[in-house]
Amino acid sequence: MFPYSNVKRNVLSRKHDPQETNEKLLFGGMARWGGLDLFGPNYMSAAYRKDGEIRVHVEPSNIRHPENPTVQRLAEIPIIRSFFFWARLLMQVVGSVWTLVFFAASMAVLWVFVSLMEMGSGAGATGGLFGFFAAFPIVPLLVLFFAAMKFTSIGRYHGAEHKAVAAYESYDEVTLESARKSSRIHPRCGTNILAYIILAALIDPFIDAWWYAIAQFILISEAWFVLGKTRASIAVGNFLQRYFTTTEPGRAELEVAVESINALIQAEKEKKVGESLSTVPARF
Repeated sequence: MFPYSNVKRNVLSRKHDPQETNEKLLFGGMARWGGLDLFGPNYMSAAYRKDGEIRVHVEPSNIRHPENPTVQRLAEIPIIRSFFFWARLLMQVVGSVWTLVFFAASMAVLWVFVSLMEMGSGAGATGGLFGFFAAFPIVPLLVLFFAAMKFTSIGRYHGAEHKAVAAYESYDEVTLESARKSSRIHPRCGTNILAYIILAALIDPFIDAWWYAIAQFILISEAWFVLGKTRASIAVGNFLQRYFTTTEPGRAELEVAVESINALIQAEKEKKVGESLSTVPARF
């Protein structure tokens, strides 16, 4: 998953025409159950498999980038830029039905889990364990999240998404072969921010103030802006990607990612959208 927070403003703040410049397009994405979503400067794609075919739907992006110079400058000011960051992320989540459902379901499960842990907390070893989980719900939530990423198709599509984007950035064209030999570890992956989310969540029980519920989001994104490109931060992010948030994709996932990014590249270049179908062997 790639957020748009680290993309240069001159790319984001205007409609990008790849025919007017030699710079590469910058793509972001989100893996989901059974497919993936990719985001370009002007268009977005949703790709998945159905009945032995790869379906890729491309449409104008629902992420609006500020074009007013004053708003652009505001979007670069510390703290204020955090509100733009979370707003863009929210638009990405809302733009994908499956991602939105997964997010809502996760929040519901988390609420039920914390409520049960609070009810069971008390004296004894079991009560103490329940109390710990109630105070630090991030721990079991991370276990479930990492399990979903490593043992379901989400992790494989996440790896395929990275490989397809890396192939475009390295080879200018995306084929099954170029994607296969590209790395599934990407320095712009949005899950690299996970380390800052974990730290903020672990601090939460020690700050008994209502405002921290909002302030922690600002702290997370500001830490990401300031430290996200440092070697240490990238190293931690690469570690999380390699062992927890991505899995080496198979041919099935790579084919979906390759078809999706190529359809998106074509839309960005030709300013055309639509739905395309690609037949694949039934065994994949």
